[in-house]
Amino acid sequence: MTLGIRGKEILGISLLVFLIVSVASIVHLSTTTRLVLKDAAEKGALQAQQIFSGATRAVVRARGSRPETALGRDRELRALLDASIGYSPHLVYAMITDRSDTILVHSERSREGQTALPRQQIEHLLQMNPLQQLAVLAHQHQVFETTLPLSLNDRPFGAIRLGLAGSLLWHELSAAVRQSLLLAVLAFPLAWVVAIALSHLVLVPLRQIAQGVDRMARGEFDTAFASHRDDEVGQIAAKLNLLGRQIQEDRSSLISEKARLEGIVHCLEDAIILLNREQAVIFANPVAETLLACPLMNAAGQPLQKILGEAHPLAEAVGEVFRRRWPVKHLSLQVPGDRDTPLDVLASAYPVLDQGDVVGGMVILTNTEPLQQIQSLVDYSRKLADLGKLTSGVAHEIKNPLNAMIIHMELLKQKLNNPPEEVVKNLELLGGEVHRLDRVVQGFLRFVRPQTLQLKSMDLNELLHEVAQATDVQGAASRITFVFRLDDKLPPINGDHELLRQAFLNLVLNACQAMPDGGTVTLATDRAVEGVIRAHVIDQGTGIPAEDLDKIFRLYYTTKPDGNGIGLSLVYRIVQMHGGRIEVDSKVGQGTKMTVTFPTA
Repeated sequence: MTLGIRGKEILGISLLVFLIVSVASIVHLSTTTRLVLKDAAEKGALQAQQIFSGATRAVVRARGSRPETALGRDRELRALLDASIGYSPHLVYAMITDRSDTILVHSERSREGQTALPRQQIEHLLQMNPLQQLAVLAHQHQVFETTLPLSLNDRPFGAIRLGLAGSLLWHELSAAVRQSLLLAVLAFPLAWVVAIALSHLVLVPLRQIAQGVDRMARGEFDTAFASHRDDEVGQIAAKLNLLGRQIQEDRSSLISEKARLEGIVHCLEDAIILLNREQAVIFANPVAETLLACPLMNAAGQPLQKILGEAHPLAEAVGEVFRRRWPVKHLSLQVPGDRDTPLDVLASAYPVLDQGDVVGGMVILTNTEPLQQIQSLVDYSRKLADLGKLTSGVAHEIKNPLNAMIIHMELLKQKLNNPPEEVVKNLELLGGEVHRLDRVVQGFLRFVRPQTLQLKSMDLNELLHEVAQATDVQGAASRITFVFRLDDKLPPINGDHELLRQAFLNLVLNACQAMPDGGTVTLATDRAVEGVIRAHVIDQGTGIPAEDLDKIFRLYYTTKPDGNGIGLSLVYRIVQMHGGRIEVDSKVGQGTKMTVTFPTA
């Protein structure tokens, strides 16, 4: 029976794979066997050396006694023999014999006094070739010994003999044998699959040419034929490729210009929508889909009113442009978008006219949210400037009375001779509060004026404890308790102690005020990722409505009847000055969690 091209390829690849797998398996098993036996012999020799040292020390310690008696009674030597069994997974016993092969000390005490049986040496096994070693280990589950002669006073005394179990060595090598067999089992089916695939690649050139001609007949002129062959098939493929290139060149210029135009439009930050005379979408860039939250690029050919809905403000504006045949520029619209709140955009629509008839249109949409953010930043900066002017005057008016209070308290202390202890404590408390008020004023000025931070390494856990102690009296009066969940291994941060104390004091006071009926304020710290730590202030209060979450850090914004809208703005500024950020997570009726993130020192 004559084999065809496919049969010859499958047979040749199968033989090649068989040869490669066989050689690789033999090399792998040989190397593994040699390494396992060498490692076992080296560990046995090392353990024998340790036992030799232990036996020598035992004889020295029992000077005056017979060596046989000294070795048998030495506890350290027995412990060394027992430990040697667990040192190597292949060792099954360790013993010391005299010159007549009588066992003096054995890891199994019941064997002591008996005559040691002769065993094959592991060195003899190492001298065999790897295949012989595998055969011996697989069929002869015997014990091999490694022996070290023992001498006392430069005279032969006996030997240290360690037994290596051949069955344990084979158990370790059997995994490599199974792996090699599994590789061989998997390699042959894979070789057959590869052979079939290669034969298929060899036989299909003619089929590919026939299919390519059919595609060219359908107008697919970019079909490429494999022309690397030098036979007649290659010549036919080359001529067909030349014909396809000549036809394709006429179309490539048009396609490249279209692609270049689309690439430019896709890079624009404004939304672009092109319409035909029926107001159906023929093109839209990704920005348009994002602003309108509609799959415009996949809806080509459908009217814009159908995609967006006839009540959509953009659809109404486009319809008006097509009816009036006049462009509309910078029309302010609110579109639903993909968020809960409407999105403000500026829309411009232009009709495309041909001899007075509308043949299409173009719509340009601009997202005004970035402009609003810039305006918000400008307004915020203007308010900061106004606040700076205000605080300069307020600080001047406050600091003078504070200085006077400090001076008069010092005079009062001098005039009082031996005042009661209670009066002294009250004066010290009053002086401390006056100084603290002065520091608060200074910190308030730091918020509105550039200042160099007094940075030093500080423990965030200690700061939270300090803030809790400062508000403990006020919290107890409102039936508020403090719970700490602090990471004891928290690394330090670089910060201004006074500013951070003021920031966390504001957060804790806000948490207490959010629980008029009492509750628990939790102060926690943890590490988010390497180099970043977090502090959490968690309350069980009334919570913050979702529509107010992005406003609470704005200057002068407050929901409290007696609030001034400065506290959280001050917190935000202090955290920002320390290179951190603050996040808020709140649900109405469930409480609020303020999370402040800092880089580590």
